[in-house]
Order: sequence, then structure tokens, then C-alpha cells
Amino acid sequence: HIDAKIVEDIHRVARDNSATLFMILLAGFMALLSRFSGQDDIVIGSPVANRARQETEPLIGLFVNTLALRGDLSDDPSFKTLLERIRRTVLDAHAHQDVPFEQIVDSLQLERSLSHTPLFQAMFLLQNDVMESLALSDLSRTTLEEETVTTKFDLTLSFDETADGLSGIMEYNTDRFDGATIDGMVAQFSHLVATMVSDV
Repeated sequence: HIDAKIVEDIHRVARDNSATLFMILLAGFMALLSRFSGQDDIVIGSPVANRARQETEPLIGLFVNTLALRGDLSDDPSFKTLLERIRRTVLDAHAHQDVPFEQIVDSLQLERSLSHTPLFQAMFLLQNDVMESLALSDLSRTTLEEETVTTKFDLTLSFDETADGLSGIMEYNTDRFDGATIDGMVAQFSHLVATMVSDV
């Protein structure tokens, strides 16, 4: 959980840098993975609604595509520099969001494996569409929590923005990580994001 005060700070930093909440959280996730892996070239996948054209807005159906977002963390960039790099990457990726992920994989002629996805093994999601309360006469409703027993990626970090801040879940491959490592990553991510926005 990231509390509402820090989320306010994140939104302020986003406005000041022509960025978004998504971009700042993604920059934090990339910085975290860079620290844990020792690599400065990080690729993270993220789903996109892929309804950029007005004519697709009223259509029913799943238009989701996956973007591969590459982060350059070379030369130990400041947060401001990293955010600018991530901002450009995200904007460029969204400008080409209608290019199917499979087409990109095919054009790169990547060797396929059943053990992992091509291009990236980490996924990042942010749900910040606040659902309005649903009033149904003579009916009650209950939101069911999704229980996941398998994972498609080594790591998936997902957030929902609520009135109380950000509520997050880190899903992980238990063949690669144990619970203590993930708990440490979650704590470091929260600290990292709070530190990044306070330094700007």
C-alpha cells in the first residue's frame, strides 16, 4: 500500500514533469529491477486498452495489446533523467500501440520458449479508472477477490488507485523467488518511490 499523501506527491511531481502516475511508478519499478538484477537495460510489459481511435470506443470486445517498455538505466541516472527517458518510451510506445505484440516478436525473429515470454519477464499494470458504485434495487453485490495459483511472468506488479492511495499486488514465480525476497522488494519499492518524489 502507498498512502494517499505520497500519491498526492507523485501526482504533483508528474504534473511538474509533464508525466503521469503510470510513468513514475514504472520508473520506480524499473529502478528496483535494475538494483536487484545489476542490469541497466530493463524491459517491462504493460497492457494497453488499444482503443486509440474514436470509432473503436463504442465497440464491444477485447482490444488489449501488450507494450514492451524498455528502460535505459545506464550511467546511474538521476530520477528526473530516468523519468524523462521513461516518459519518452511510454509516449513512443502508445503512439504505436496498434502494432500487435506478436508482429513485433515475429519481426525480431526471437526464439520462442514455453518456459518464458519473449522480450520481457516482468509486467506492470495500473488501474486508475475509479469504478462508480453500482446501485441495484432489491439486489446485493459482493466483489470477489481474484485468487491466482499460476503466474504468466516472473514478476507482475499491479496497482489500483483508490481514495486511500495505491493498493498493490506483487505476483511472482515461486520457482525464481521466495516470499522473503518479494517482501524485501515490496518494501524497497515503496521506499524508492517515496524517496524519488521527495527529491524532485
